[in-house]
Amino acid sequence: MPEIQTELRAGALKFPEVLMQGVTHIAPAVSLILTIQVVTSVAGITAPLAFFIAFFLVSTLGISLTQLARHLPSAGGYFTYVSRTVHPRAGFLTAWLYFLYDPTSTALNLAFMGFFFESTMQGSYGWHCPWWAFFLAATVVLTLLVYRGIAVSTEMMIFLSVAEILIVIALAIACVIHPGSGGINLTSYNPSKAPSLHGLFLGVVFSIFAFTGFDAVAPLAEESHDPRRTLPRAIMGSILFMGAFFLFCAWAVLIGWGTTDVKGFITSAENPCFQIARRLWGKAWILVFIAVLNSVLAVSIACTNAATRVFFAMGRGGALPHWLAKVHPRYRTPTNAIWPQTLLTLIIGLGLGFWIGPDQEYYFLGVAITLGLVLVYGLSNYGVFRFYRGERRSEFRLFLHFVCPLASTLALVWVGVQSVVPLPPAPLRYAPMLVIGWTGAGLLLLWWMKRRGRESWLLRAGQAAHETEIVITEETECLH
Repeated sequence: MPEIQTELRAGALKFPEVLMQGVTHIAPAVSLILTIQVVTSVAGITAPLAFFIAFFLVSTLGISLTQLARHLPSAGGYFTYVSRTVHPRAGFLTAWLYFLYDPTSTALNLAFMGFFFESTMQGSYGWHCPWWAFFLAATVVLTLLVYRGIAVSTEMMIFLSVAEILIVIALAIACVIHPGSGGINLTSYNPSKAPSLHGLFLGVVFSIFAFTGFDAVAPLAEESHDPRRTLPRAIMGSILFMGAFFLFCAWAVLIGWGTTDVKGFITSAENPCFQIARRLWGKAWILVFIAVLNSVLAVSIACTNAATRVFFAMGRGGALPHWLAKVHPRYRTPTNAIWPQTLLTLIIGLGLGFWIGPDQEYYFLGVAITLGLVLVYGLSNYGVFRFYRGERRSEFRLFLHFVCPLASTLALVWVGVQSVVPLPPAPLRYAPMLVIGWTGAGLLLLWWMKRRGRESWLLRAGQAAHETEIVITEETECLH
């Protein structure tokens, strides 16, 4: 039986919990209800088509990721994968880019939800609750849940996620039963109906951001039962489930609104999903709002679990201060990694929220994260090819280890370029600049460390990526 050597609570999570980590990190209700309007604003009625293209790209990425998760399960996720298969320097750069992703995702989700909560309560009931008050309260609850242990936080995450999925699917079915103007049609999947190729691909970028989260399964490797089988199944399972969810629900929401009034959908002051729910369900529309609240808290738990496990692994390996590798003696959680993650959440969420607004924070960081992930996924894909053409040469398969990594990398680069040329309006136009600047800073840091002869810590960190590989006890074989 494969086992993982770790100080975390090994084997605490079975397949359903790990699967829901991926599904929850994608955040079904938030990704649909809070994203469909902005995707439609750039892709028009073909917003569901943008989700379909994103689903195809993410599926090929998932296939590549499973090939590494099978043999290199570690809390370090992409840091471990790229350090192990390419080079520790590339692994560090991957982790550097990763800092634009999970560590910031909790902040942008809670900030946007605070904005959403404030505007909805004010408009519907006349209650005034500042977005930052919701943000602070949610951050405290989240930190306590994650601190108490992976099992506790995961159980809460699953409960919240199942509730939100059922509510959104129920709304989508109601939309199909009671369509708006235009009736039931498949215009949304006709590419000729897109307002422009640039708009469609910008919609794909937002849709890829909606799908991101399937890879959050990887950092839970050391706490999963039989990770060699569980992780690949959970990665692909979360992608397939959410693909079906988005393709049906995004189409159904536009059908429910009315495909002849897409302009009204885009310019609606109130979230269009809420308006549809009011028309179809009356006072029960509040269930959709509750689904969004559930989704934000659930995805924040998933993001924080993933981010803190990577901080823990990098601290254990020496790429970050070693004190981050401390584990609580009772809860078996990386407590010292939780506190800096909470601090990052507060600084980013409140800082950007007060500067450009909590709603613009969500869209700005969403584009930046997606563009940064193009580089992360590209390095990981290259690692798949190197790993299976090298030490795993006997297992090399042309489609799995060459075609999928290459095709998904080229497609992501192309979509990324098409989405930012020409640059979108501010503040989105500054997102590519943030990614370029952040990448340049990481490369400069690597160059400086090498020049000064101080990168031994980095090389040790890459070597430490070996320490949590699967040990096949029955065969007394270590995968080095």
